Amino acid sequence: MSTSSRLLEAHRALFEKATSHKLTQQLCAGTLPDRTLYVYLAQDLQFFQSGLRLLTKTTSVAPDTHSLLTLAKKIGFFANDENSYFHECLALVADALPAAEQARFRESRLAQVDRYVQMLEQYAKDETSYAKLITFVYCMELVYLQWPKTCAVAAGLHWKYQTWIDLHAGDHFETWCEFLQQEVDKCDYAEVSETFAQVLQLELEFFEACSAQ
Repeated sequence: MSTSSRLLEAHRALFEKATSHKLTQQLCAGTLPDRTLYVYLAQDLQFFQSGLRLLTKTTSVAPDTHSLLTLAKKIGFFANDENSYFHECLALVADALPAAEQARFRESRLAQVDRYVQMLEQYAKDETSYAKLITFVYCMELVYLQWPKTCAVAAGLHWKYQTWIDLHAGDHFETWCEFLQQEVDKCDYAEVSETFAQVLQLELEFFEACSAQ
């Protein structure tokens, strides 16, 4: 059995919780309140910025030219398409919260999100192996590949929902996740299993924290 298959088999219950959360189900149905969407995106934007640092670190230690170029190209995609969506959508739904709350969610992190960001920053700063770094990235992206498949996506969604779904669906994202899976399959299961489980738990807690606001 491949490393990626073993990771999913060992952590199946947690993976299913993380990929079928009510926040993503409501997003796919077009029923997620603007307030929750604002909180989620404001927190995810802070996460996103640290995530770019992790991806940059992963790219810097890539073991071969193919991996290096694939990772480098993805950094450019995130810095353009995904970054633009955050700012455009936050501006659209900002009226759902008072100005003071907008600032709070943009400038400070919920405790669960902060734990996740701290782990990101620690991995990016330390002498972390490529195996653990690529598994971290794989787990994050795998959750986002799966939840649009798990949830029923309604027809005619507003762009504030549909664009976020499209960024994590389709051939471009499937190809990206296939590359990450292939990289993880080169890794030793014992070395990366704990990283995979920790990231899954933090992904679930991220959704839980944003839904509770």
